[in-house]
Amino acid sequence: MDLQTLFKVLWKKKWILIIVPLVSVCGAFFIRVFGEWKYKSYAQLSTGITVNDELLDKGKYFNPYEIQITFTNLMETIKSRLAVGLVSYRLLEHDLSGVEAPFRVVPDKKLKDKVHVDLQSSRENFIKLVDQKSKDLALLDANIPEQKTMQKILESYGYDYESLLEEIVINRVNNSDYIELSFTSENPKLSAFVVNMLCSEFIRYYGTIKADRSNVSLGSLVSIVEQRKKYMDEKLDELKNFKSNNDVVNTGLESEAKIRQIKEYEDQVTDEDQKIRGLELSLASLNVRLRDAKEAASEKPNERIVTLRKRVNNLNEQYISGGQKDQALADTIKSLRDQMQNYINNATDKPRLSAAELRDLEVKREETRVDLEAARENRASLTKILGSMRYSMGNYATKGAVSEALEKEVEVAREEYMAAQARYNEAREKMVTDKTTISQILVAEPAEKPESKKTVLFMIFSGGLSFALCAFAIVMLELTDGRIKTPQRLKKLTKLPVAGAIPIIPKSEGEPTWNYFLQENSNGHSAELSHELRKIRFEIENRRAQVLLVTSTRKGQGKTFFVMALAHSLSLIRKRTLIIDTNLRNNSLTKMLVARVSLKQLMEHFNKSTKLLTGGAADKEAAESKNFITQTNNDLVDIIGNKTSQLSPLEILPGGDFKLLMDWLRQQYDYIILEGASLNEFSDSRELMGFVDLAIPVFDAESNLDDEDREALQYLRTLNQTLGPAVLNKYQPEKKS
Repeated sequence: MDLQTLFKVLWKKKWILIIVPLVSVCGAFFIRVFGEWKYKSYAQLSTGITVNDELLDKGKYFNPYEIQITFTNLMETIKSRLAVGLVSYRLLEHDLSGVEAPFRVVPDKKLKDKVHVDLQSSRENFIKLVDQKSKDLALLDANIPEQKTMQKILESYGYDYESLLEEIVINRVNNSDYIELSFTSENPKLSAFVVNMLCSEFIRYYGTIKADRSNVSLGSLVSIVEQRKKYMDEKLDELKNFKSNNDVVNTGLESEAKIRQIKEYEDQVTDEDQKIRGLELSLASLNVRLRDAKEAASEKPNERIVTLRKRVNNLNEQYISGGQKDQALADTIKSLRDQMQNYINNATDKPRLSAAELRDLEVKREETRVDLEAARENRASLTKILGSMRYSMGNYATKGAVSEALEKEVEVAREEYMAAQARYNEAREKMVTDKTTISQILVAEPAEKPESKKTVLFMIFSGGLSFALCAFAIVMLELTDGRIKTPQRLKKLTKLPVAGAIPIIPKSEGEPTWNYFLQENSNGHSAELSHELRKIRFEIENRRAQVLLVTSTRKGQGKTFFVMALAHSLSLIRKRTLIIDTNLRNNSLTKMLVARVSLKQLMEHFNKSTKLLTGGAADKEAAESKNFITQTNNDLVDIIGNKTSQLSPLEILPGGDFKLLMDWLRQQYDYIILEGASLNEFSDSRELMGFVDLAIPVFDAESNLDDEDREALQYLRTLNQTLGPAVLNKYQPEKKS
C-alpha cells in the first residue's frame, strides 16, 4: 500500500479518527480535573555496592554488568511480597492503635459487610497478630481463618500488597550508588510513612537474610574443610604404607644408582665382545699357519716339477717334428707348462718351518683357544647379571611410578585442603567484619503540595494514543480486506484494462428493473450511473465491435443489470440493440424483460425460411411476426429470450447454424449483446467466444479473487484482441466533501 492509498483510506474514516481521540481527550480531562489530588514522598538508600574503602587487589575491578544485576536484585527484594507486607503490618498497626490520627478510616459497617468481623472488639488481637508477624518476618497464611480475615482487612484499607505496589516506584539514581523510592497517595503523611517504613523494614529484612546466608555458607565451608582434611590424611597413610611394604626410601637416588650399575655392566659386556672377536681372529690365523706349514712339509714339489718338465720337452719335440701344425698338442704343452709354473709358485709361497717352530705355533694356538673359552664364559656371566639388573630395574620403576602417583595425590589433596581452609578463614573474617552497608540517607517528608495532574500532557498523550490506535486498526483492516472495491484495485489485481465502474444502487430504490432506466430520474445517483455508462459505452465503441459477450468469473457479479444498462445507454445514441439471453443457467434477462422463450424456435425457423437469407427489413418484420424477437418498452432495444437448461449452448444451438443466424442479426442491429454463464462453474462462455467480437468481464466490488478466479483470468488473457475492458459493478464511490 503506497502513501497515497494510505491517506485515502484514512481520509475515508476521518470521522472515526476525529471522534475517538476527542472522546479520549474529554475523558482524560474529566479524570484529571475531577480526580483527587495525590501527594508523593521520596527517600533514598545508599547501597555501598560501588563504594569500597578497602584497598583492592591488583587486577581486581568492578564489573558493570555484575553491579547492574546486584542493583536489580536489590530493587526486586525491596518490591518483594515480604518486604511490602511488613509495611502493610506497620500501616494497619498505626491505624488500629489509635495513638495517632489514622491515615485511612474504613466504616465499621463496610467491614462487617465485607469481612464479617467487629474490628472494635478484636482490635487488640489484630494488633498482636501483625506485631508478631512483623517480628517473625512472616507472611499471613490464608489457610488460617484469623490470618485470612486479616488479609481482607488489609484489602479494605488498601494496604494489601497489590494496592501498595501500584503506587511504589523504585529506581536507581543514574549510575550512582543510590536507590530512590517514592510512594503516591491521597495523604502526604501516608506517603512519607510508607516510604520511610519500606526503607527501614527492607534494611531489617535484608540484614536478616544476609546473616542467614552467611551462617549457611560458613557451615558448608566447615564441612568442606573437614572432608578435605580427611581425604588428605587417607592419602598420606596410603603413601606411608606403600613405602614401608616395598622398602622404598628415596626413589630418585636409588634410580640413579641402578642406572649407573647397568651402564657399567653394559660397558663390560661390550669389552668382552671385542676381546672375543680378537681371540677368534688370532685363533683362525694360527690355524692357517699351522695348516700351511704341515702341507709344505708333506709335499715334494721338485719331483713333480722335474716330471712335468720332461713331459713338456718330449711333447715339444713331437710338435716341432710334426711341423708345429698340431694345435691339440700345442694346447697340451701349454697346459702342462701352466701346471708346472703353479707348482713352482706354491713351493716358493708356503713357508717351511722347523719342528721346534711348529711346536711353538701349536702351543700358542692352544693358549689362544683357552683364552677364547674363558672370555666367552665371562661374557655369559656378565650378560646374566645385566639381565637380572634390568628386570629388577623394571620392577623398581613400577614401584617408583606408583610411589610418584601416590605422592602427587597427596600433594593435590594438600592443596585442596589448604584452599578450603583459606576460603573458610576468609568467610569467617568477612562474617565478623562485614556488616550491612545499606542505609537510608534521605528521609521522606510529607509533601507540601500535591503532585501536578499534568492535565494537558495527559490529554495530549491520550488523544495521540487513541488516534494512533485507530489509524493502526483502520490500516490493518484495510490490508486484510481482500475485496476489489475500487477500479484501481481491480486493474492491479486482474491486470486488465478497466472501462468503468457502475455505482451501487441504494436499497431505498428497490431492485433495479428495466423501468429503472426508462423513468425520468433526476437524483444524483442516476446521474452518476449515466456518467459511468457513457465512459463504458465510449470504450466499447472505440473497439469497433458489434457482437458483445458479457461474462464473469463467478455468478452473482451483476451481468444482467450491466446488459440492461448498456443496452439502454446505446439506445440513447440511437443504436439499435438486440439482447440474446444465452445464460442457460440463469435466464434473468428473459424474466426481467418479460421476453418470449424463442431462441431455439428462431433457429429452426431461420433454417427453414429462405426470406431471411436476404437480410432485408421485411425479414426482421417476419421474424417479429412469428414472435421470435420480443420488443421491449424501448423502441431501440429488442430481446431474444431463452429458458434455463443444464445443456451447454453448443449442445442446444448447432455451431454453424448459430453463426449464420448471428451474421443475419448483424445486418438488422447495430449491437448484439449476449450474456454468458460464469467461467468458474461452466463452459458456456468459452463456447460462445467463437461467435462474438468482444468479451466484457464483470466483477463485483464486494468480491474477492481466489484461485479459480485467477485461472479464469488466465483464460481471458489468452483471448488477446477478443478480450475487452473489464467493468466493476456495485462500486461505492467516495463521497465528495
